[in-house]
Amino acid sequence: MTLIFIRMMRHYLASQKLLCVLFAVSILIEIGYAVAAPLSLKYLVDFAFVPKDAQMFILILSLLIIGSLFNIGAGASGDYTLAKLSGRLLHMLRTELFTHMQKQSLDFFVRYRVGDITTRFNSDLSTIERVIGATFPFGLKEGVTVIVGLCLLFSLEWRLALAVLLGSSLLFIGPRLLQQRAETASRTVKEAEADFAGTIDESLKGHKTIKGLHLQDLLLEKANMQIQSLFTLGLRKSIMNSLMERIPMTALMVINAIMIGFGGWLIFQDKLSIGEFVAFFTLFLSVGQSVFHLSFLIPNIIESGVSFERVNQVLEDRPAVAEADHPVDIPSISSHIRMDEVTFGYADGPDILKHASLYIPAGSFAAFVGPSGSGKSTALQLLQRFYDPRQGRVTIDDLDLKQISEKSLREQMGIVFQDTFLFNVTVKENIMLGNRNLTEVDMVAAAKAANMHETIMSWPQGYDTPILQEGASLSGGQRQRLSIARTLLRKPSILLLDEVTSALDPATEADINRTLEQLKGNTTIVSVTHRLSSIVHADLIFVYEDGQVVEVGSHEELLSREGLYREMWEKQAGFSLSQDGLHARVDVNRLGKIPIFEGMAQELLLHLTTLLTTETYERGHTIMREGDEGDKFYIIARGSVEVRKQLLDENRRVAVLQDGDHFGEIALLKNIPRTASIIAIEPTVLLSLRREWFLELTASYPQLLEVVERTIVNRMK
Repeated sequence: MTLIFIRMMRHYLASQKLLCVLFAVSILIEIGYAVAAPLSLKYLVDFAFVPKDAQMFILILSLLIIGSLFNIGAGASGDYTLAKLSGRLLHMLRTELFTHMQKQSLDFFVRYRVGDITTRFNSDLSTIERVIGATFPFGLKEGVTVIVGLCLLFSLEWRLALAVLLGSSLLFIGPRLLQQRAETASRTVKEAEADFAGTIDESLKGHKTIKGLHLQDLLLEKANMQIQSLFTLGLRKSIMNSLMERIPMTALMVINAIMIGFGGWLIFQDKLSIGEFVAFFTLFLSVGQSVFHLSFLIPNIIESGVSFERVNQVLEDRPAVAEADHPVDIPSISSHIRMDEVTFGYADGPDILKHASLYIPAGSFAAFVGPSGSGKSTALQLLQRFYDPRQGRVTIDDLDLKQISEKSLREQMGIVFQDTFLFNVTVKENIMLGNRNLTEVDMVAAAKAANMHETIMSWPQGYDTPILQEGASLSGGQRQRLSIARTLLRKPSILLLDEVTSALDPATEADINRTLEQLKGNTTIVSVTHRLSSIVHADLIFVYEDGQVVEVGSHEELLSREGLYREMWEKQAGFSLSQDGLHARVDVNRLGKIPIFEGMAQELLLHLTTLLTTETYERGHTIMREGDEGDKFYIIARGSVEVRKQLLDENRRVAVLQDGDHFGEIALLKNIPRTASIIAIEPTVLLSLRREWFLELTASYPQLLEVVERTIVNRMK
């Protein structure tokens, strides 16, 4: 840790040579006065007081006054220089750390939790600030004072100085023995602080899920354990620091006894004058005070060493996706996007994509579809160069993405993510995002294209409306449309869309789809979606399954092949929604394709459709909890939900269900508790069938009950 501290200090001080020289000069003047003042006592006693020489007394006193004035000036200059120097060093360190973090790949943000990073910026940088602004310069000053003072002590009486020096070894032996344990205690406290900060972050960002799944007690138990750990580790750290401080105090008492005893014996032997002893004693008090101060700094130095190590760990973390030594700028895409035999997996995990290839001509509208976990979203991330493939190449106009400068690539691309992030500034600033060359007319046009302008103008402050808590006050659809508007404003040559219509009502989705249609030809569009109705006009649809592209073609071509795409289409077809997305219906033929209703007569299916009720849920809402009463069967007309089960001490996602899927069929026959929790992961519209209504229907049509029972038994085998 000492080497890390020295290396970092040398790196940052190299550009501040003038301030370093001024600070060093001021310290030397202060140290010179600090050791000269006690030494003057020898001359005052032996050459002024004892012989009663007034002239010598005035001369020595004048020199002391002049020296004190120099000392005051040097001290003030040193304080100003130190404040400026430490301020610049912290400015450089904060800037470098923040800039370095912006250059990191996505895997960096997987390895480091939010709490861990914020602890480094807050706690660790605060510790480093204390070291740079106070501990290090004060320790340097006191250290040089000790060295110069010892030299003068040896010049006054080497035998007494040697005895004192041998006794001083006790000052450092004890702390040295405890140093490793003190470092460990400090490090564990930092790690515990990061863990607790992570828990706070999770509780704030996941408050809906926590409340929806009634996880407050579980989270409180986790927090109590971490708080107790912080108390225990903090107590251990405080005890270690106290021992580090007490041992030097005890050693100083021993040294004082040695000096007075041995010094008195030398006076009695006429080997030391009274003036020399007074000067020695006074100088030793000054040196001893400096040593004492140094011993008090040891715990701070140990703690700062851990902080320097933690900050340096981040600074030495190299991005997994690094820019080429001589990157190339591209003006815009003119020919195509290509993937050649791409294989990729996250970190050391299994391959998500396996020898996947594709070709997208410039100006076309391409879509990636497939079951959850098929690799379609991963392919999109490779096109963005958030990751590099393990094997194969991703190219634009036959130029490998690895050779293109990140700035140039990002300028050509517009990205709309499924999880929309908004900054805590105004609506206008969120859409413009630093595009100073664009006008408000351009901004309004982009907002209109995203079907957001009228909504914004209905707010009292319009485009000057502040966004709070990353957009928590807005609906999911409003956040998504703002994200689309700011992306369209950039007029990218490549537009990447990740489930952009998932949070939109049917009317807005239709508007966005029309906007995308207008962009075709001038903009290359790549859309990842599970909602096939939004990509029926795509030029190319790539169907992913198990990490491979298994089908390619237009909507009509893929339907004619009767493969995976047609299977997915038939599962989602047959549902109709109102323009506001609040009411849904299912076609009789589509209802009859649900396994538990297969083989039913049209008359029964028609009657069933009248019993279905529309339910709508916002993202993060818990539709059912594990252990709740099972009283309904659900069909997903539109949206996406996750299935979570409590496995041992972990609440784990076990499945994702999307448009056309269904769940809860056991509830139609058996009144047993729910075996899993269901949570909406995007705005979701469900058709529900209550158990008592279903049983009333089976009373009139006994054959319906037989069909459902037989189907459920077959599915549970």
